[in-house]
Amino acid sequence: MESELPSLPVGRSGRLNAVGLTNATGNHALLVRHEEESRALITGEPVRGERERLVVVPLDGDVELRVDGDALAIWLAQGSVGRAGGSRVPGWANAIGFVLVVLVLVFLLVGVGTVSSWLFSAISWG
Repeated sequence: MESELPSLPVGRSGRLNAVGLTNATGNHALLVRHEEESRALITGEPVRGERERLVVVPLDGDVELRVDGDALAIWLAQGSVGRAGGSRVPGWANAIGFVLVVLVLVFLLVGVGTVSSWLFSAISWG
């Protein structure tokens, strides 16, 4: 997804901005934002004939409209709407996760070794 146009002010206060977007498959949409918070996605979908259906997808609870519930899922399935990079995980959290994974693997190897030794000793005594 890439922003093609500069943002356009929306509403009386001018704090809402509409940004033109294009997803990975070339579909165009407008993302309405309040500062950094996404509020609504406006896009079109083809229908029979020459007109396109206008689809407005609310992205928070303070958007007033009636919605086609599958529109956001369809848009997301066609291409990404989120920013590249998303939320970042702190380094200390990565380190703790790595240590826990290594610890689980060590316990797994110790368990496999113990069960194998029991199994081989039971077979040889049988």
